[in-house]
Amino acid sequence: MAVPVVDLLNNSDSSSDEDFSDSEVSYSSEDESMEDEPSESEITTATTETETKRSEEEDEFWIKYPCLKIFLNASAAQGLIPEYYVYERAKLIGEEKAKDLNERGKALFLKELEACRDRCEIIASAINAMKSVK
Repeated sequence: MAVPVVDLLNNSDSSSDEDFSDSEVSYSSEDESMEDEPSESEITTATTETETKRSEEEDEFWIKYPCLKIFLNASAAQGLIPEYYVYERAKLIGEEKAKDLNERGKALFLKELEACRDRCEIIASAINAMKSVK
């Protein structure tokens, strides 16, 4: 059986249940001084809800404009734009501008794809030409 610290300080030699019958120990979590303050779980829940809502808004933005996302991610990966700036500020440009940039990003992606195809064709032609020379 555990002995309260108060009894240890008073050098009590006995630790029977009778010694503790007069003392009142409250283990209640309902402290009046804490009623006005939100609990940690309430704060965590509110923060989580806010972050979830913000995340859903960002996800919705990026779902609407996938080519813009790809272009900006590539630019951030190359170090042309800070990554935090892309994710925090891109959604603030407005729907009309985002739609325009998404279309331009899509067109650029198609041009880059064609250029990649052309490079591969040139490399294949060069390899074939090298093979034919003996």
